[in-house]
Amino acid sequence: MKQYVLFGMLFMTFQTHSQNAVKITFMPKFESENLTLNKVYYFKNDTLNISNFKCYISNLTYYKNDSIVHSSIKKAHLIDATDSSSFIILENEFFKFDKIRFNIGVDSLTNVSGIFEGDLDPANGMYWTWQSGYINFKLEGTSSLCHARKNKFYWHIGGYSPSFNTLRQVALKTNGKVSIQLDKLFEEIDISEEYQVMSPSDGAVQIADKLPSLFKSNQ
Repeated sequence: MKQYVLFGMLFMTFQTHSQNAVKITFMPKFESENLTLNKVYYFKNDTLNISNFKCYISNLTYYKNDSIVHSSIKKAHLIDATDSSSFIILENEFFKFDKIRFNIGVDSLTNVSGIFEGDLDPANGMYWTWQSGYINFKLEGTSSLCHARKNKFYWHIGGYSPSFNTLRQVALKTNGKVSIQLDKLFEEIDISEEYQVMSPSDGAVQIADKLPSLFKSNQ
């Protein structure tokens, strides 16, 4: 009987703890829709198909009335459009907040600290082995305006050296729901000119400068 009581108490504690956990959802979107990979989007004068989207959210910090109330224990979270569970960041404890700050990408210290596991595992396809550095933001697909072979574009945005630093910070007032408006990137970048950015470069820096504007609060 004592074992059943103890198990019941532990289950109730776990259940209450889970219900009270703080959750942030980062939802990739294209215009008003949740992003669907390999779907044809007719956008302005372009026909787009997004086949791959990933990005890092790191150093996530929560604020209430401009004071820090919590910093995420997990240093970096990989948002991967092939895995909807990756859109949710769960802190496993409860606190009130009205604003968050985070980085898009991985900081320079992490880049030079060797190989990691989990979300930072190179097997996730977000690490340049030849460059010894992480890709902060990756978007791939096809565009009717792209002059490359089979109209394919590749935007692999990374770089941590001072001249090509692509880490960017975002601050948002939010109730826990954030959209990543990928369509906005195609409004601001001429894909007929910038369709293959796959290394630290001036082009990567220019695209990185536009990334914070993609993140919008849904409150």
